[in-house]
Amino acid sequence: MLKYLLTLYSHVPLRTAQRIGSLLGSLAWYLRTNERRITEINLAHCFPEMDPAERKQLAKRSLQEDGKFLAELPLVWLQPPSRFTSKLYFGDEMEEIRQLQQEGRGLIFIVPHQGNWEVGLSEVVKNIEMTVFYRPPRQRWLEEVMTIGRQATGSKTAPTDASGIKQLLGALKNGEGVAILPDQTPKKSSASAAVFSPFFGQPAYTMTLAAKFAAKTGAAVRSVYMERLPKGEGFRIHLHKVDEDIYDRDLAKSVRAINAAVEQSVNVCPEQYQWGYKRFTIQPKGTRSSYKVLKLRE
Repeated sequence: MLKYLLTLYSHVPLRTAQRIGSLLGSLAWYLRTNERRITEINLAHCFPEMDPAERKQLAKRSLQEDGKFLAELPLVWLQPPSRFTSKLYFGDEMEEIRQLQQEGRGLIFIVPHQGNWEVGLSEVVKNIEMTVFYRPPRQRWLEEVMTIGRQATGSKTAPTDASGIKQLLGALKNGEGVAILPDQTPKKSSASAAVFSPFFGQPAYTMTLAAKFAAKTGAAVRSVYMERLPKGEGFRIHLHKVDEDIYDRDLAKSVRAINAAVEQSVNVCPEQYQWGYKRFTIQPKGTRSSYKVLKLRE
């Protein structure tokens, strides 16, 4: 039933969906939800020098942008990818991707939780074979809808386990592309799966997978994210070369290059980053999680 309703909803215009999402985000703000609390904590950590009133407004806008993202997802997953063709704007990014593919090199795409990354991936897939490394959502119905949407674009998915890592490595060796969301906090299971690396000056437990793949395969590495344009105009795709330190076998250097790439994307449109995610849950030994100890003044 829910899938049927989402399919009906997916026919609404993009601008209408974004208005609905903005209202949902505003509601989350005024109801003082946990997402608001986490957003404010993260922003206080990452932008301590910002005027508190300005930072509060940024937090509110961030929740509204998060709402837009959620409201856009049924349109992205349940409608043909061609629906967004006229609403995507980019410069030479796609040509660069095609040239890199012609060289026979694999491509690693660093995809931060910025703007609407699902739209960005659907556009990139048109130009290269793509495998997306992802953690399935807890809700089974949501995973089903997500799978339908991604398969419609032609992308493949790889689970966040040993089999998925093997699948990604095989894709890179075949000269294909892989997409990794680098700002998801991995489980603290293996000492080599993640390291602490500065993110806006804060220690962030960051996965090492993309850095290890870059060093092992020599694949080209690009960060890619979508900037949401105002008034339902569409999305602007950004593609940036990641610093050469990404190929360094010193994980402190290579992982720092990844976080620097994410910081670069955030600084373009900070309100469109997913600040409601507990990025700093895992902390160095002896440091408590900020989400448990930090209380913000009204």
